[in-house]
Amino acid sequence: MNKQNSKIRRKIIPRCRYCKTNKYVIPIIYGFKIDKDLLEKEKEKKIKIGSIARSIDAPNWHCKECGSEFLR
Repeated sequence: MNKQNSKIRRKIIPRCRYCKTNKYVIPIIYGFKIDKDLLEKEKEKKIKIGSIARSIDAPNWHCKECGSEFLR
């Protein structure tokens, strides 16, 4: 096994502009295909489901603590 395969990729989660932490920040998912897995993750508050279509300036992160939504 080489070094590249053994590295674990970390998700880069931005900080909330108001809370100043990324502890409560979750991604917002957009699209047509909302399945049971995505609904379960939303129920567990791991993601937030957005609308069907995403506009250019639509937020892609949501803070569970203060409720703000923002682009990266």
